[in-house]
Amino acid sequence: MSLIRQLRDEHDRVRRRLRDWDDLLVELESGVGTFAALRLKEEAQWVCSEVLPHLDAEESVVFPLLSERAPEASETLQRLSDDHAQLRELIAQLTELAWKRQLGAATNLQAQELLKTFRWRLLDHIAREDGALPPLLLQTLSADEDAELLRRWQEQIASAASQPVPSPTLTDLNGRIHAWLDECLLRHLEALTALDLEGAKNWWRKFADALIAHAQVEDSVALPVYERLGNFPEGGQPSLFDAEHKGIERMLRSLTQRLESLSPSDPSLRRRIVVSLDRYMLFRHLIEHHTLREQNIFYPLLDEKVDDDEKEHIKAALQSALPPDFAR
Repeated sequence: MSLIRQLRDEHDRVRRRLRDWDDLLVELESGVGTFAALRLKEEAQWVCSEVLPHLDAEESVVFPLLSERAPEASETLQRLSDDHAQLRELIAQLTELAWKRQLGAATNLQAQELLKTFRWRLLDHIAREDGALPPLLLQTLSADEDAELLRRWQEQIASAASQPVPSPTLTDLNGRIHAWLDECLLRHLEALTALDLEGAKNWWRKFADALIAHAQVEDSVALPVYERLGNFPEGGQPSLFDAEHKGIERMLRSLTQRLESLSPSDPSLRRRIVVSLDRYMLFRHLIEHHTLREQNIFYPLLDEKVDDDEKEHIKAALQSALPPDFAR
């Protein structure tokens, strides 16, 4: 492994992640707000945890040495440093906007525009670095120096990753779970509309099993604690959350039966799928409405009024219900 290879590998990981933003941009454009806002917050957190440390490492490990060894490249290095300053400003804006969007104080259109601007600028910067840094490093570093810089780079990245991260609130954890569940549902629908019944059934099982497990933990662990709080705001009565869980469960069973009845040999398969899509959208909107109520009322009240030990108990129960492939 060389420092050049390390830089390229990290750049490639960033590019792959940014490609996934296409789906998020489509969701923001569609006007579906709750799940898009949750995903937007996750992407802002990824930028802060992965992109910012990369910029820091370049500025402390790579740029100073090249400035000293390759004064003829001062203009190029200044351009890269200017890129970093612009990216840092955009990251600050993205972090702020992600919180505002979750609170309803920013629009989907604002989020779209900022995401597109940041992605374009970051990809443009990466391309510029890929063209400039490898030849400069090859010209100026001996094998021993390359190994030493690589060690320093990896130590700095590891140090950034090991920094204490505040434990997520119950609201944050629930938001991540619901964003993941919605992604599973969308993957199911993508497979279903591609007439990939096997793939659709696999994604549905993953989604349905996780959704049921999550709701059972809320009913048995979180809801009894919530009920003790009393003095509920409008729209926050425990009976509403219970009723919504029952309604979601009924629609889940109905859609499961419809899915199991589909056969790849049915000449009307495509039409059967098309006429079922409105039920799926109704189901998704029901879950979105329920998620919004949980994110605005249920979990914020638990975060605010319940003691730390009880919050940790609820958090552990929610996490224990997650499948192994959930990104923790």
